[in-house]
Amino acid sequence: MDLRFAVFNLIFGDAVLRTLLVNYADRVESGCLPERAWTGACYVELTWTDNDAASAAAGSQLLTARVHMSRQCSAEQVCLDAVLQRLREALPVANGPFTVRCRETTREIVDSGVDTVFKATTFEVAPHTPRHRGAELLDLPLWTERPDATAPFSLSDLVAPHPGSAGLN
Repeated sequence: MDLRFAVFNLIFGDAVLRTLLVNYADRVESGCLPERAWTGACYVELTWTDNDAASAAAGSQLLTARVHMSRQCSAEQVCLDAVLQRLREALPVANGPFTVRCRETTREIVDSGVDTVFKATTFEVAPHTPRHRGAELLDLPLWTERPDATAPFSLSDLVAPHPGSAGLN
């Protein structure tokens, strides 16, 4: 399964987010150059990168979603926060073919240096690794009731010797 395609479909399934993605496509298609001021509506820009962090799950990728609006409307920053919240709600956290974890969100509005301001959120998207039956037991911490819990044990530690026998070693 292609993670990018699956995530895009989830985002595109929300009518508001779909409109904002189409606004981005319209902006790119119209060739809105930095030297021309853009006064159009809000839009969402999605950028994918490989997750190279040492702690990253195998095959995970980073999705950065930037919600832009015209610099002239920057007083309406609550709109940016609302769209980012809608994005977080559109992406499932778990229980699907992949997991999504929200890593960071910009707190302040960032000036794009062109004609818009934006806020961004970065998501880590990883393929869901199926857990085999009993995997939860393997993840249990060591039992620390015994002082030598990390020491190797023998079968005689588990079975009490039968009266009159020499034990099982």
